[in-house]
Amino acid sequence: MKNPRFAALFLLLGLACLAGQSSAEAAGFPEKPLRIIVARQAGGSADIVARMFAPYFAKALGQNVVVENVTGGSGRIGISQAFRSAPDGYTLLMVNLPSYVLTQHIEGGVDYVMSEFEPIVGVSGNEGNVLIVPGDSPFNSMQDIIDADKADPGSLNMAITSGLSNSSLASAMFLDKTGIDPVSIPYDDGNAVVTAIMGKHADAGVCSAVAAYGPFGAKSIKVLCSFGNTPDANLPGVPTFGSVYGAEFAYDVTMGIVAPPNTPADILKILRDAGIKGARDPEFAKTVGKTFTVVPATGEEFAAGVAGNYKLADASREMLLKLLDE
Repeated sequence: MKNPRFAALFLLLGLACLAGQSSAEAAGFPEKPLRIIVARQAGGSADIVARMFAPYFAKALGQNVVVENVTGGSGRIGISQAFRSAPDGYTLLMVNLPSYVLTQHIEGGVDYVMSEFEPIVGVSGNEGNVLIVPGDSPFNSMQDIIDADKADPGSLNMAITSGLSNSSLASAMFLDKTGIDPVSIPYDDGNAVVTAIMGKHADAGVCSAVAAYGPFGAKSIKVLCSFGNTPDANLPGVPTFGSVYGAEFAYDVTMGIVAPPNTPADILKILRDAGIKGARDPEFAKTVGKTFTVVPATGEEFAAGVAGNYKLADASREMLLKLLDE
């Protein structure tokens, strides 16, 4: 180009165009594998969802996705690590709701705020916690347990998860509304509760529906009720707790992916587009089968769910604090 003024003008226009490109596109995000932190032990419900979803998320991103278990503190350590991670899109967190909101909003003592995470995609939902007993238990209904407690107060043992969790919310609802007073035996997580019930170390217990599906199908446990909003298709014939005690005593357990606060908008768009594409992949639902219920939710929809969990936490505060004090 002979005219230096035109040359300078085109150079400036070119630089302006480059500046207008998103930083993620300019950097070619993602250039390296991503990791999803699971703040619970391997084999738990959040771990199962994360590991089954990761390949389809990776397929949509065009980059490997690694799942890493960072345990301790009833999830606090892993959540805190994700919250403090660089907001570059390479470290994400699998969240388990309402559990993580309950811990932060009611129990406190944490250095993160769940509502400040950037929502990426909702992966699973439409499931609740469940009340379980051994497969050969004489109890076949919630009323059977209530009657046994009334006949011999303090004779029943109930396995519960320590700290605040989805399962402890269900346990609090059950104890509050039925008025029974069993001996509570704390366990680290829902899988430990299932193991305890199958081993007859407790008369009843509460765990995630995901943890119960396999043993229920094998008839090594019985499920007496679900605390979900609607009957669970994977648990035919099992009533909901809300159908007996009121819809306000029902909630869904949902899981999804979030990013650290202040993750750039352009990176979030790439992650959200890939996340919902992966969650809606027909092969993903086919692979999951009856392991859990796939419920794809956009980042905006998932954010609304997080907000709703704060309302649930406030409504359940008194019951949960009472359970923690016992």
